Amino acid sequence: MSNSTFKFLSIISLFLFLLTGYLRTKTLKPWNDEFVSLVSGLNFYYERLDFIGPFNSQYYISYSPKLTAGPISSIGGVLTWPFFDNIYLLRFSNLLYLIILSVFLISVSVNAFSFKSNNWNLGLVVLVIFSIMNTSWWYGVLYFLPETISAVLFVHAVLLFGYHRKFSIIIMSTSIFFGDFLTVLMFVGFYLATIIKEKSLKNLIFDAIYASAPLLLWVILVLNFSDFNLNNYLQEYFEHYFKHRSAGEVNLSTSAIINNFLSSEVINWGLADFLRILLAPVAFGIVVYNIKSSIFIKGIGKLQIVLPVITIFLWFWLLSPAKSIIYSGLFTTYILIFLSYFLIYSKFSNKLFLYITITLFSLFFSSTLLVALMVLVLALISFYKMESINRNNLIALLLVFIFLNQLNVIKETSIMETHVINIESCKISLKNIECEKDYYFGK
Repeated sequence: MSNSTFKFLSIISLFLFLLTGYLRTKTLKPWNDEFVSLVSGLNFYYERLDFIGPFNSQYYISYSPKLTAGPISSIGGVLTWPFFDNIYLLRFSNLLYLIILSVFLISVSVNAFSFKSNNWNLGLVVLVIFSIMNTSWWYGVLYFLPETISAVLFVHAVLLFGYHRKFSIIIMSTSIFFGDFLTVLMFVGFYLATIIKEKSLKNLIFDAIYASAPLLLWVILVLNFSDFNLNNYLQEYFEHYFKHRSAGEVNLSTSAIINNFLSSEVINWGLADFLRILLAPVAFGIVVYNIKSSIFIKGIGKLQIVLPVITIFLWFWLLSPAKSIIYSGLFTTYILIFLSYFLIYSKFSNKLFLYITITLFSLFFSSTLLVALMVLVLALISFYKMESINRNNLIALLLVFIFLNQLNVIKETSIMETHVINIESCKISLKNIECEKDYYFGK
């Protein structure tokens, strides 16, 4: 593929991502989690840091632990709130915010890697945006949910750990306390691997100080802008996060695991979702341990890359009774973004693992036909030992399939049912019952 063709294909793909996002905003039904997240975010930024949910609801308590989507999850919608009374534009703005944040973090990361130039940087942007817009419940970002945003922050914090350690730790902590608390499972995995690798009490102490900064800021906000005292807040926090049905109890007996599985949402998943969420993390670990990631990732070991996935993966499959597909976005997004960087910057000593990496991307295609075609093409290349097909050719092939996939996503989205949602009364005041009625039922 020529350089001009590559750039053209990448730019068209970026446009298709945006078109997909905008069309998808109109197909989403009114949903309680969206309304709660948007209202609490608006109150936080426009009502003097009062992080409170919708009026006359169980979430109408400042800094209630039940408000599980932190303030960073709705920034895009919040920023455009003064200009629009259109929920679709607010949703789309939140996607734009995530894309801009992702491009910024890509820029910071690539600059940290100190490569003189790489013609595939635009391809990296395409791969990362594909990663955030093709997981099983990617459109949670349109609903102002925190999973994808927290995953984007966390994966780049891991990438930057060896280059900007203090910044990395603060970003990880922010993704937990101002984003999605479940990210703490990934942090535990990452830092346990860090302790194993470094065996340094000094580093542990300094890292704890920087990790505590976002937590301390959050506690200050709670104590100054809510009716909670510290003891009551911690008690409520514990009750919600560790005794809630979605959290699960620590019971690793065979019967408990089987019962959790049978009573969970998994039975309603399609085969594609099941394969993505169960097999992708396993294949990811195999790939990580068979490539030379050290070419661009300084200061971290392979266990630090893999263990964050293992911790949340095991919690999801063994302990979580609900197994909500929404939560899987934390680790599937993490996996795909890491694989995007691996494809562009790592050395594959064995082409088999390069093929596995590209196949993992294909698992997230919207069409079984596209998945089958990708696997078939890779099988033919491998079978006939086409030595002239190098990594760059395979990346170009993947980008072509991503372009075709996005065309298919647009086609599928265009025939979905659309929903009319009115939020004009919310512009007058968020603290009135009419705002909520209009959102759910219209005028």
